[in-house]
Amino acid sequence: MILLRDIIGHDEIIKTLQGALASGRVAHAYLFSGPRGVGKHTTAVAFARALVCLRPAGGDACGECDGCGKVDLGIHPDVRIIRPGGATVKISQIRELAAGLQFGPATGRWTVRILDEADAMTPEAANSLLKTLEDPLPGVVFILVTARPQAVLPTILSRCQHIYFHPLGKSGLVQGMIRITGAPEDKVQLAAALAGGSLGKALDLLSGGLSARDRACRLIAGLTAADVEDALSLAGEAAAGKEEVLPLLDMMVLWFRDILLYNETGDTGSFVNADRQIDITGLAGCYTTGRLLDIIEDIERAKNSLTASANVQLALEALFLRLAGFGPESGRLEGVI
Repeated sequence: MILLRDIIGHDEIIKTLQGALASGRVAHAYLFSGPRGVGKHTTAVAFARALVCLRPAGGDACGECDGCGKVDLGIHPDVRIIRPGGATVKISQIRELAAGLQFGPATGRWTVRILDEADAMTPEAANSLLKTLEDPLPGVVFILVTARPQAVLPTILSRCQHIYFHPLGKSGLVQGMIRITGAPEDKVQLAAALAGGSLGKALDLLSGGLSARDRACRLIAGLTAADVEDALSLAGEAAAGKEEVLPLLDMMVLWFRDILLYNETGDTGSFVNADRQIDITGLAGCYTTGRLLDIIEDIERAKNSLTASANVQLALEALFLRLAGFGPESGRLEGVI
């Protein structure tokens, strides 16, 4: 059970939420935004737990009462969490989210509704939620969670208190992971360097997620000399595990970042992949600086497209053809990609 005081690296946000709880001046709707894995959902649930706790103290839950336990089990009558049903949040789910609100809290002062991936709402679902937010009921708190606030209706945004979760600093990640896992510091340091400020990603890496880094290196090496058929084959390989595609692309960006750094400075001391210097320096001669910048932009565009529910296979095929030098503007060079 994670309480507000246990949240790592977002001290100002926690102070704001605890202050609202302690004073009773809780907003009727919040938007928690920030990168994936940075702690938005965890904080939303901890905040909900504090709101419905039977013995709150200091703007936080006690962690021991029946209310806290029911939130932890997902059975509290005043706390409901809605996630996308497939690729989108549908109007039926928003109606489910709003069901029973007119009757007020069942057990205490607050009723909490958490909407994960709020950016995935269909237009009909968004308009339905907007109507609910336009006429807030006393004692009802909505918490919308998203990594893409720009995809949420502006009229919904305007009715929420927007709280942005910044990526965590490396030192905060390291301290947090050591506290949570007790893992050796050298492994924690590597996972923190690769995680891009995301505690969730860092923990995944620490528990075996480094295989994505190895796959990314193999794919990049394969693309340096790939023909069209090879590039399409590598794209198919990458698309096979749909849940792993975005982490894989994140890792590819980090490899290309290190290659770019080495090409420009010759310095190996600032590599993210500090334990793989031979791989990085071996790939460096295959790319010009301009090409590396284009590649990183291409990958970021592909990530955005995939986040917006693009076809994974087609998106990766188009991307890998560009990475192999077959895009309309990439033009393969003799000996250099």
